[in-house]
Amino acid sequence: MTNEFSIKRTFLYTVIATLVLAALMGIYVLLAGRFGETEGKILLTTVAISFFSMMSLAGAAAHEKGPAHWPWSVPGIALGVAGLVLYVLTIWADWWRYELAAKWLVILGIASFSFAHVCVLSLVSVDERVRSLFYAAVASIVALAAFISGLILSEPRHAEWPFRVAGVLAILDVCLTLCVPIVSRLGRKESPAGAAETYRQIELCCPRCGQRGTYAIGKIACRKCALGLRIEID
Repeated sequence: MTNEFSIKRTFLYTVIATLVLAALMGIYVLLAGRFGETEGKILLTTVAISFFSMMSLAGAAAHEKGPAHWPWSVPGIALGVAGLVLYVLTIWADWWRYELAAKWLVILGIASFSFAHVCVLSLVSVDERVRSLFYAAVASIVALAAFISGLILSEPRHAEWPFRVAGVLAILDVCLTLCVPIVSRLGRKESPAGAAETYRQIELCCPRCGQRGTYAIGKIACRKCALGLRIEID
C-alpha cells in the first residue's frame, strides 16, 4: 500500500511539474517571443502537454476507484503518457511531414481522449439500474472513435454518408453521456447522512441508572450518573 501510494504521489507531482513548465513556456512565448518557428513549437508543446496531462489525470481518477475501473483507467493513463512523449517528439522532430505518421498520431490523440471520456463517465455512481446505460454510452464512444479513425486512414472522397454516420454517432455519444449522470441522480436514494440531519435530538433511557431525558445527536453524558454515550442515527 505504501509503495502504491508513493507511486501515485510521484505521478501526480510529475504531472504538476510538467504543467507548470508548459505554462511558463507558453507565457514566455506570448509575452517575449517573436512568434517564429521555435516559438510556434513551444506553444504547440504547451498545448500537447496540457491535453495529455488532463487525459492521464482522468485515467488516474478512475484508477483510484478500484480494480473494476482498471480496464479503461490503465489504457487511459498509458495512452496519455505515450501521447505526451510522441507528440512532443513529433513537434520538435517535424514528423508531421510524414503523412502516415501524422495520421496515426491523430488517431492516438482520439484514442486517448476516448479513454479519458470513459474514465470520467465511470466516476458516476453506476448501479445495476444504470449499468446498461453506461455500457451503451461506452459503446457509442468506442464506435465514434473507431469510425473517425477509419475515416482518417481511408480518406473517403466525394461521399456524404461517412460524415452523416459520424454525426449520428456523435449525437448518440453526447446523449448517452449526459443520460448516465442524470438517470443516476434521479434514482438516487436519500443517504443516511441526510436522514441523520433530519433528527436533531432523541429521547432515551440511560442503560445504567434508568434516567430518562432528551439529548442531542452525538456525544452525550447521562445527567444523573454521567455515563458517556455516542448517539448516531442511521
